[in-house]
Amino acid sequence: MGNLKNIKAVFLDVDGTLTNSTKQITEATKIPIKAIKDKGIYVILCSGRSNRDVCKYSKDVRASDYTISSNGAQIYNCKTNTNFYKNSIGYSEIEELWEYCNKHNLELVLNIEKEQIGNNIFCSNMYTNRTIIRNIKEIKNVDIFQIIINSNNYYDMKECEGYIALKENLKIANYSKDYIKKEVNSKEPYYIFINNKFVDKGTAINKFLKSMNIKKEETICFGDRINDITMFESCGNTVAMKNADEELKKIADYITLSNEEEGVADFLKKYIL
Repeated sequence: MGNLKNIKAVFLDVDGTLTNSTKQITEATKIPIKAIKDKGIYVILCSGRSNRDVCKYSKDVRASDYTISSNGAQIYNCKTNTNFYKNSIGYSEIEELWEYCNKHNLELVLNIEKEQIGNNIFCSNMYTNRTIIRNIKEIKNVDIFQIIINSNNYYDMKECEGYIALKENLKIANYSKDYIKKEVNSKEPYYIFINNKFVDKGTAINKFLKSMNIKKEETICFGDRINDITMFESCGNTVAMKNADEELKKIADYITLSNEEEGVADFLKKYIL
């Protein structure tokens, strides 16, 4: 672990890291986040969620104006409502997946700049507030930062994964835990997050650090899933939650308490403030 007294930027995953099992961020967690930002340290939420969701969480915890969303496809300034960086998915890939999901009865959700849009198939309660479109040509000139595919059927999702693997310009950024565990009778829908092949959290962080003239050793990050691995590779100090995937724990400098035990707040108060 490096010198944590010289930290200039803190990168925080959201689900399973900042939020508890009810998707809430406790007041006890918000207090040290604001205190760190008030010291002049960047506090950047870095999530697979849409830009809309991440900006909402960022404002709620009074973090910095910048956010990283859609697994690194978008860096956004929530105060000025402008893109700092973006890397979208090509329309041809979107069109093909749209047709595939409708044919195979899969829920498809697309992250765009300020909202989510999708087809008229619902498998989960996560994306019920998205805008429904009937024809993919409606968004031909819109930047799509991430594709989310959901299904209640494990085998349909497995087939979909194979289909995505054939796409040269796409990659899967994250999977639901039950899908990874091969739980074929999960109570929750299975999901896959898909990005442009050049997109990940680490790449976005590197672009931000270079622009702000911040060194790798002056950063720290917190995460819990395999999509946080590139974030860990790009930061000088890394903290995995106790509830994190084992693969992430193995490469972490430090393991803090779980998201249910306010592990982020505990670490920040002990080592950063």
